[in-house]
Amino acid sequence: MRTVLFVHEPSAVTIRAADPRDAAVEICRFNGVGQPAIGAHKLERGIYLIVSSGPLTVEGVRGDTETIRNDKDEWPEPKPIVVTLESGASVASLREFLTVAKDISPHD
Repeated sequence: MRTVLFVHEPSAVTIRAADPRDAAVEICRFNGVGQPAIGAHKLERGIYLIVSSGPLTVEGVRGDTETIRNDKDEWPEPKPIVVTLESGASVASLREFLTVAKDISPHD
């Protein structure tokens, strides 16, 4: 599964995994580095991605959350407002970020 958080305003977010295999999954920021995803976070405005085996519960996002369950599905075209969440982002670079992530295993 691929879960993307489009954080429009700084948020106190809690992420929980239903599948025990997802205890060590990471949350990666667009053009940033990953960190452990499960638990409480203070997320700045931006775009974040989590690759997991099962569904996640995400609470507290001041923005939008999208999940694609089937790795073969394409991400929808990002809305212009979403692209503005990250400095220097474009529709193409955001698409690349989400497409490259399709090849990541949740346990890499």
